[in-house]
Amino acid sequence: MRKALNENPVAQIAVLGVLAVVVGFLLLARVAGKSGGDSSATSPTASGAPATSAPADGSSTAGTTPPATSSDQSPSTPSDGATVPPTGSVSDAAVGKFVAGPGLPASVVKAYADDKTVVLLVLRHRGIDDDQLRRNVVRLRGRSDLTLFVTNAGHIARYSRITQGVSVDRVPALIVLRPRHLTHGTPTASVSYGVRGPESVDQAIRNALYKGPSNLPYYPK
Repeated sequence: MRKALNENPVAQIAVLGVLAVVVGFLLLARVAGKSGGDSSATSPTASGAPATSAPADGSSTAGTTPPATSSDQSPSTPSDGATVPPTGSVSDAAVGKFVAGPGLPASVVKAYADDKTVVLLVLRHRGIDDDQLRRNVVRLRGRSDLTLFVTNAGHIARYSRITQGVSVDRVPALIVLRPRHLTHGTPTASVSYGVRGPESVDQAIRNALYKGPSNLPYYPK
């Protein structure tokens, strides 16, 4: 057998070919086994999904968007120009001590202390219908028994101790604070909404100055 191999080149080539096939098979089997071990060691989870880590306090690492805040805290505007009757009053409990401070300018306190009717007009910013309403109210400045304040909805916080007392919820709003002598020192106000003509504005003032009984019947006696 050895002599045949030494003397026969064809037999030698055949043997070398067989050895090469055997060695190649062994190498492939070893590489395949090593590759299979590595893939099992690096498998992230049993389900095949990639592993994620979470903070120890349970908070999420995902980005969050802060809640939107509105810079304009002004009341909502009415859908039409209808006039709404007076809807509330400011009591001493609602405004606390009637002294100047946040939400209550000193000029308002002074006017009330001087026993004047205080009128506060709150308008929309650049409202189309508000220009006429402003003119109808501003003409009241000629009265010596009345003090007028005009502001837009963006600055309503300056008068918050009055507007919150009557629950202002839309603009334009006409607030009338009654004179001190008619309420025995307890600040009392009424509010009405919508675009108003001169007569309607005057009526709101007359209502605030009314001195008669409040329990009148709805039918004539």
